[in-house]
Amino acid sequence: MVLKEIENLQFHSQLSLKQVEDRLLITADFSPGLKKNLRMKEPFLYVTLYVRGGARIKIIDEDSAALFIAAKKDFDEDTYERVIAFAKSHARQFKEET
Repeated sequence: MVLKEIENLQFHSQLSLKQVEDRLLITADFSPGLKKNLRMKEPFLYVTLYVRGGARIKIIDEDSAALFIAAKKDFDEDTYERVIAFAKSHARQFKEET
């Protein structure tokens, strides 16, 4: 499955661990087909950005607390880059870079 039907990203909240990582909750519009494939009703993105490089994206369903840990290969390349760039633009430790 390739995740590419994620639109309208909106920053929700953040936890920043100084010089270690930023964790962000991002809401988005997921297509009905993607929600069905993930078996989720109200998914949101939980993005962890590591200061020394790397990122992790999890998709959590607010309705059932179901968790999908997405690897980079699970995303369409453009969608992955857009989600990471959006997260970095809202993360305290990456504000200078964007």
